Amino acid sequence: MKQDDITWICDQPLFSGESRKPILWALWLPFGIIVGLLRILALVIYSFVMQAFPTRVKKRGYRIFLRMIGINVRVNMTPEQVGQHTDGCVVASNHISVFDHFTALGMPYATLMVDSVGGVAGKISGFLLFKGSGASYWLVADLKQMMAKFREWKKSPSGTALYVTPEATINNGRGLYRFRPDFLVRGRPVVPVAISIHLPFGLSAHPFYGNGVMRFIRLLISPTIRFDMHYLPAIPGYESAAKSGGQQEYADRVQQAIATQLAIPATHFTREDKYAYRDGSKA
Repeated sequence: MKQDDITWICDQPLFSGESRKPILWALWLPFGIIVGLLRILALVIYSFVMQAFPTRVKKRGYRIFLRMIGINVRVNMTPEQVGQHTDGCVVASNHISVFDHFTALGMPYATLMVDSVGGVAGKISGFLLFKGSGASYWLVADLKQMMAKFREWKKSPSGTALYVTPEATINNGRGLYRFRPDFLVRGRPVVPVAISIHLPFGLSAHPFYGNGVMRFIRLLISPTIRFDMHYLPAIPGYESAAKSGGQQEYADRVQQAIATQLAIPATHFTREDKYAYRDGSKA
């Protein structure tokens, strides 16, 4: 496996590693469909009921709700410590599955950056998650809108922890795509967060050639999902090239901190490289 070849960070089968058990997955599938439907129903009911409660209760309730539906999020800090550590900061994480946002929504002061485009199912599930978790979001469609949001935030940063995924795509767990500096060099401290996901049957969270809807459904019907979140020391906010180095150099520091914690390479392959490879391999 050559790390100068993009193949190794792109290719990922549906089942991988020594723990792969496709037969057990096939036997579980009928029960999994029921589990998935129950999770959706529980989310609708929970989101509706929690509207009667304040945000602090929603946050606590949301973390309990995740455990009840089989999504376990392990964090190396208490919620209070996370709040103190991330308040007023950009929280940058690796991106390993379409369920990563489940983890961030339960964190204190969590604010997510959301693109204005998306399918109907994504918009509905996102709406329910935000309503039930008490988290907030920035709705941005382009760089101009993003910069306007940052300028507004810098006037009063307290009470907001902006969660972003600077890879701008999902990796396969073997290595990180290069972080884009756009999200990171806005004058606010950056807290790197290393996230890993653990699924039963040797399932892969994000098979490279898999259909997007099926990736979501596979996670939804999985009996259990465990996320490990490791918050790392904050990196002082970017000031200038003279004081903080080049913007890409700064982003590389954030990427390397997460890669070191996860014990995987921090590559220079980008989102654009990934999709160019995918398009070329299908030709």
